Amino acid sequence: MLLIRPLNKKSLVPVRIPTAFVMMCVTLLCAALLVVANSSSRADPPRPGMLNCASGINPEQRRQCDEEAFRQVESGSQSTQLEGGWRLVKTTNPDGGADAISAMHVVDSVKSDARLAGLSLQCGRDGIEVVLILLEPVSRSTRPTVVLTTGEKPAEFEASVIQGGAALLLPAGASNLAAAEWQSAKELSVDIQSKPTEIRGAVPIGGLSAALRYLSQNCHVR
Repeated sequence: MLLIRPLNKKSLVPVRIPTAFVMMCVTLLCAALLVVANSSSRADPPRPGMLNCASGINPEQRRQCDEEAFRQVESGSQSTQLEGGWRLVKTTNPDGGADAISAMHVVDSVKSDARLAGLSLQCGRDGIEVVLILLEPVSRSTRPTVVLTTGEKPAEFEASVIQGGAALLLPAGASNLAAAEWQSAKELSVDIQSKPTEIRGAVPIGGLSAALRYLSQNCHVR
């Protein structure tokens, strides 16, 4: 898996991070922010068995990392593979409240820098919310401008920094696009105008319609 880390606008350096490691980070971060939204509890951090998965590994080691990543995810939540690379993740609220539920997708690693992990659509109090998951936190005192593009149609939003800077919650306008225009697109381009450098990437969103359908069904019964 190849990630591109921007040093500046003219210089790109490849950084390799295994797929399982990124998927685990996205899922655990989503589970954490979802649980925190409903209670004061937090998801458990990754166990030591995954620490070696961030270095160069052979195919057999990668398979083992994949298995360990999803064992960790499923130990505290239910994770279901959906079409188009989406995953439906349900995390039990330890305080007995509503389950935390999200549909998520990791970034296209070739087109994204290493600070952007993925996209999460989650059950919120007022409907489905759109959240961008980061692997490198941004300042909690900022409200970054996020430009999302499908095809040639950019949409600009002011995001709220949540989960200690590890996630960006987008306003209802992004949810409206996910329920309409994005469903006919194959890819979502992301440009987060943060300081000192922008965070850019792309998320494959084919299968979004089915992912939202599954998510909506689960939101209604949680």
